Amino acid sequence: MTKFTESGQAAMVTKCTATEKQYSRSPVAPATKPRTDVTTTNSCFVNKNPATSKTQIRRPLMKILVCDDDPADCELLRTYLQQITDKEIVLLQAQHTRQIQDALGKHRIDLVLMDNQMPGKSGMEWLVEISKRQLAPVVMLTGSATEEIAAQAYQGGAIGYLPKGSLSLEKLSNTINTALDKWTRLQQAKADKEKLERLATFDPLTGLYNRQAILGKLRDLGNLANRYKDDFSLIMLDIDHLREVNDRHGHLTGDKVLQKIATLIRRNIRDADTVGRYGGEEFIIILPRTNLASSWAAAERLRTIIERTQMKDYAGDVFAVTVSQGLAAWERGEDTYSLISRADEALRKAKEKGRNRVQILLGPSLRDKI
Repeated sequence: MTKFTESGQAAMVTKCTATEKQYSRSPVAPATKPRTDVTTTNSCFVNKNPATSKTQIRRPLMKILVCDDDPADCELLRTYLQQITDKEIVLLQAQHTRQIQDALGKHRIDLVLMDNQMPGKSGMEWLVEISKRQLAPVVMLTGSATEEIAAQAYQGGAIGYLPKGSLSLEKLSNTINTALDKWTRLQQAKADKEKLERLATFDPLTGLYNRQAILGKLRDLGNLANRYKDDFSLIMLDIDHLREVNDRHGHLTGDKVLQKIATLIRRNIRDADTVGRYGGEEFIIILPRTNLASSWAAAERLRTIIERTQMKDYAGDVFAVTVSQGLAAWERGEDTYSLISRADEALRKAKEKGRNRVQILLGPSLRDKI
């Protein structure tokens, strides 16, 4: 049985068997070839074999999008794909721009076989777009087997290249296998790179920016503020008596407290604000385009929210924690080291005054006015 699907509906092309005939009490109308719709992409199983037993190993299913406006070339590719036995293949055929857009937008495509000469938008243009968006591996097909076209295809992001003039089942099968293997390795390398970048940027416990990253954000904002004369403020937040929490409730509970505080901060600051873990139980919050009064209100609101939030250890015991915060507003020409030093000094004073409070340390220009 070969199954054709089109526009969300299924049309079945059947072969009468003895089993089928015993249920047929009326003449069966001859099957018709699925209609070619100029606005949709046709798809069908080209080598689907029904399972003959429960123990039969299911072959991997893959969707191949063939982009070619030549019916003869499409039929040749279809014939070869039918003879590939190690995969269950769903073939999608697209002959022009709208069909290609439809296929890429509505289906998960495992491989694209792209003809170089497509109407409207060229195959090379589609190659660059698909590769840039990382939608699927692309094998370029061309009737002109020149080194120039091959080089252009690989530079555009093609995973494979096949001249139509020398196309054969063996070459097509080998190219598909090589392309899929290369694509898998590329995707794995990309995932590994993103993981390394994340480890270099984010704190693994809280998911916030780590010390290096948050200081980088602060330097960038400081440079912009110096250039455009914008205000911004810095909050240094410390969890009060976290060591006692670790001693009384265990270090795993202490980790949960750090994660909870990080979540509370993230949920209760603006999208424009940036937070990172400075180290241990200390966090840095950067508030761009925010003066001292507005920053103090934000810090006080955050302090109240944390104080009223129930924490729970692994035994189910409920407790609460508080935070102390040091606040400093950036001054014209000030470097980030000076700003951090003032916020740190304000935090120390908040602890000296009994903790669970927001302490402001004014810059030189404001102190001179008092």
